Amino acid sequence: MIIEIKQLKTFTMVAKKENFSNASEELGYAQPTVTTHIKLLEEELHVKLFERLGHKIKLTEEGKHLLSYAESIIRLSDDALSSFAQMESMQGKITIGANESFSVAKLPEILKAFIKQHKETRIELKFGSVKEIRDGMQKNEVDVAFFLGKEVSYPDLIVEKLVKESVVAVVPISHPFAAMDCLRIEDFNDQDLIITRENCTYRELIETLLKERDVKLRSVIGINNISAIKQLVMSGLGIAILPRVSTELELAEKLLIEIPLTGYEFPVYTQIAYHKDKWISPVILCFMDQVKEMLNQEER
Repeated sequence: MIIEIKQLKTFTMVAKKENFSNASEELGYAQPTVTTHIKLLEEELHVKLFERLGHKIKLTEEGKHLLSYAESIIRLSDDALSSFAQMESMQGKITIGANESFSVAKLPEILKAFIKQHKETRIELKFGSVKEIRDGMQKNEVDVAFFLGKEVSYPDLIVEKLVKESVVAVVPISHPFAAMDCLRIEDFNDQDLIITRENCTYRELIETLLKERDVKLRSVIGINNISAIKQLVMSGLGIAILPRVSTELELAEKLLIEIPLTGYEFPVYTQIAYHKDKWISPVILCFMDQVKEMLNQEER
């Protein structure tokens, strides 16, 4: 036996209006569609649901019996749809991908603000390189991602630049550069540089610049952890070039000294991305809108 919800909705409306024409107008159906719905119900149940008395129709005893069930089924169906919509909009789940630079610098405040307003939403975090995060989006393991680095562009991703980030040299307080007002890339000749790991887009940006200016470093330490880079700089093992936003705490506590870089405009941005074929649920859309609003306020 197959009874469709739309047939039951038509049946209850005809019972309420006691007229096929008025019911069809209320439902937005053509009158033959209403007639067909009732006919299919009667054939399925092997009963007569209405008695036609002139221009009006009345429920038969079988029709009255069905009406209570129909109203209950429709109510339960509406409740189910409503509950799922509520779960989607108020709870839901977001899996966020981010490279380590962004996760240290901006993600904590973003999550704090969002969770404050959406306590029911479940958040999962995945950290990694741009390539690793992109792979996660391709496998639908990451809903939305953040990149802090040079502008990225992939045919399968929608990427939006949110904020241009300031890039500075950071040195320990005992370093000779600490007294300088600014630095040129050429000043890095014969220096010890602490930098992110290979195959990192941010490292590629710096290495390209050093090569273009024919800068010869004394040594390079590569490590995939911004916090560790800062610790190594503070210990006097070298200097680093970092987005200023990732060093604000250490600068405020005077654990590091920042020196502006001159002669080159670093194209470093905070970016948000998602897969072009990804269905953006209401909770994900709400999250992205809140992030954009927060970062736009910071930029102003």
